[in-house]
Amino acid sequence: MSAFCDIALALGLTFGGTCAAPAGPQQALPEDDPAAWELPAPPPPPAPAPPPTMPPIIIEKRTEPQAPVPVIELPEPAPEPEPDPFREALAAAWARPGTLPRRWDALAVNEEAAQKAAGVRPLPPAPLEPPAGPLDLASVTPSDYAGPRRTSSRPVDNERIVTADRYITGILETGINSQVGGDEAGTIVVQTARDVFGYHGRNVLIPKGSRLLCSFQPPADIGSSRLPLSCSRILMAGHRAEIRELEALVGNVQGQPGIAGNVDRRFWERYGTAFLLTGISTAVRFGSALTSSEDDGDGNGSSSSSSEAAAEELSQRFGEISASVLEQTLSLTPIITIPQGTRVQIRPAVDWYIAKAE
Repeated sequence: MSAFCDIALALGLTFGGTCAAPAGPQQALPEDDPAAWELPAPPPPPAPAPPPTMPPIIIEKRTEPQAPVPVIELPEPAPEPEPDPFREALAAAWARPGTLPRRWDALAVNEEAAQKAAGVRPLPPAPLEPPAGPLDLASVTPSDYAGPRRTSSRPVDNERIVTADRYITGILETGINSQVGGDEAGTIVVQTARDVFGYHGRNVLIPKGSRLLCSFQPPADIGSSRLPLSCSRILMAGHRAEIRELEALVGNVQGQPGIAGNVDRRFWERYGTAFLLTGISTAVRFGSALTSSEDDGDGNGSSSSSSEAAAEELSQRFGEISASVLEQTLSLTPIITIPQGTRVQIRPAVDWYIAKAE
């Protein structure tokens, strides 16, 4: 029974107090020790290393003996040669051509030949000494060179400059008829066909679609076949900035000045009226001659003289009219017609500075 109770008590069963635990003193658990949960103390830091000891520095001043400067003895200048009377005579003869005999003409042309003929040994040319230091270009005068010179400017930032060597491609918005306007200049509008970049190709200075106001002069000569055009104002596309007084020349697609178009020489207007009046005058003269011959055969002398006088008067009047009309029509200038949409090239006369749009 005791063994059974021991097992029941181990399992926590009492079975109604039959198997009860013997009364006796109970043992209490020991209190927690906080030192068991503490970390071990860190080890002490190592002692600092002693500073390195440097050997002493000893500075000694050593002076090297300088080499003696060599003394260059310059040679004595050669004595100036005595003036040669023969040479002076030749110099005077060169100043007055035609005074020497013919056999001395060859010697008068060349001084060296003259010296050889006189038996004088020419002096050797003096050797050229190199300059002591670098050549100072600022001290060199322009007379040292073969011709006049020009000095370049400093580099210029031309990213926003349209220089005078650039070409601007444009298209005529309006057609041209040189007959309209008389002797006054006509105005047309040219629109740019592509963007115009700066010198470095980074900034668009003249956007595509900008408009240029240009003018043309009517042909002043009878044989003219090209119209001179020039632009005086530009309106930028987008920000509507403008430049005035451009004086830019307009040429064809190849850059040639002036634009060629359909040329009407006005031949029939110039000579057709004169031909017509001259034919009428000739017909009148021919008719008067036939009338006078018929009247002479009939024996009516008075009627023939009156008809001949009338025909002569009519022919003279026609001649005066023909002369005045011919004088007016000969001064007619040709009419040049250029269609709308013609491509042109515009070259600035001066550099354009395009301000940056803010």
